[in-house]
Amino acid sequence: MTVLTGFAWETRWLGLRSLRRFYRVPANPVSIVLFPIIQLFLFSQLYKDIVTLPGFGGQTSYLAYLAPGQIVFTVFLATAWSGTNLLVDYRNGILDKLRVTPINRYSILAGELVTLFVECAIMAGTILVLSVLLGASVATGLPGAAMILLLGACFGVTWAGTSFLPALLTKNEQATGTLSILFFPLAFMSTAFVPVALMPEWLQVVNRWNPITYVIEAMRSLMAVGWDWPAIGQAFVAIAILGLVLHGATLWAFRRLTA
Repeated sequence: MTVLTGFAWETRWLGLRSLRRFYRVPANPVSIVLFPIIQLFLFSQLYKDIVTLPGFGGQTSYLAYLAPGQIVFTVFLATAWSGTNLLVDYRNGILDKLRVTPINRYSILAGELVTLFVECAIMAGTILVLSVLLGASVATGLPGAAMILLLGACFGVTWAGTSFLPALLTKNEQATGTLSILFFPLAFMSTAFVPVALMPEWLQVVNRWNPITYVIEAMRSLMAVGWDWPAIGQAFVAIAILGLVLHGATLWAFRRLTA
């Protein structure tokens, strides 16, 4: 067995363990999708006439505009406290037991990330299906829907670094949860609810550097316009850059914890 094959095998089994741990508690997936569903139902009705403003560029349905943002919100919530799982294993001594086994220690981290990829795709798919049932459409069909799930899952794996890093550095669940909440304004300052044209100038500047906005706009083009490859490419570039920064730091913190 090659090193790469062994790493993939170890990641698979550790990922299955994490996935079972997540779905063993039914409240986990329910709590993740509940807030975006409430926003999708309420905001699409309360502000349905907001699309008449010129900044929406001819959009006729606020539900169709809102849906991509809520898909990203779901992914955001699915990963916001993901780092606490590592802390639970650390405090219970499971990390120490895994370290003395003949496995690559980075497969421990990879197992968590693979699980998050699957969870984010499932959660994003749930909101996408509900959006379609409520009246939204996907202009690019099933291939576009698959691309939306891929964007959501990749963003989720990347965004998990905002939870993994403080968890590994502080070794404290409360501190990790508090720091995760501090990232919520970034989601609300994105184009999840209104287009950039209707934002104050300073928020427009923020959104030029906000990776969440790029992901939302790529999903929105897939749902409402078609295959806008420049928007999709920008989203993947934003995800890649953010991933290099966050997971580069996460790997350093993980080495520091398990040294």
